[in-house]
Amino acid sequence: MPSEYEPDEFDAIAQSGGPVGVHRAPRKWWARVLPLLIVFILAGLLAYALATVLWNGDNGSKAGTVSSPSPSVSATVSATPSPTASPPASAEPSVAPEPEPIVIYDAQVHIRNGSGVSGLAAIQQQALEDADYTNVEANNISSSLIPDGANTVTYTEDRLADTAEDIAATLGIDVVQGGDTPGGAEIEVLIASDPDA
Repeated sequence: MPSEYEPDEFDAIAQSGGPVGVHRAPRKWWARVLPLLIVFILAGLLAYALATVLWNGDNGSKAGTVSSPSPSVSATVSATPSPTASPPASAEPSVAPEPEPIVIYDAQVHIRNGSGVSGLAAIQQQALEDADYTNVEANNISSSLIPDGANTVTYTEDRLADTAEDIAATLGIDVVQGGDTPGGAEIEVLIASDPDA
């Protein structure tokens, strides 16, 4: 069958009798294994480096902590007590902060003057009003109704205890008592003598 194309340089090479097609020389066994070996070694080194970084990073964040020994080691340690071992520190109980006092400024407060000094209850009333108390009355009482003849702040209910303490501090009175009040008010200030004297 005649050729439809004119001969070119490739036809000349084919006619010279050389090898036709692509031929490679056979590769040695180590040339085929070496790339795989290099990949395995690099992957192992990378895994080791990553594990080291993660391990040290985890231990670094827990600085000062010591991992507990294995059970067999701890059994050996507990069987042979050390003369220098210190007893475990006892946990100190946490102390809850004291709650803020609850002062009720509109509580019913009666100042009862049993001292015989005229106008003393009105002076104490003004002192409480200056301290923002809004429901204060002044009147008199028989000195025989004042316990132990001492200036006293009395209150009827536990919810008024902080308020009674605040009133006593404001007026300079040392005695505060819960229970009944002689006149029936929520809080009564019983004046036996001038607290400012």
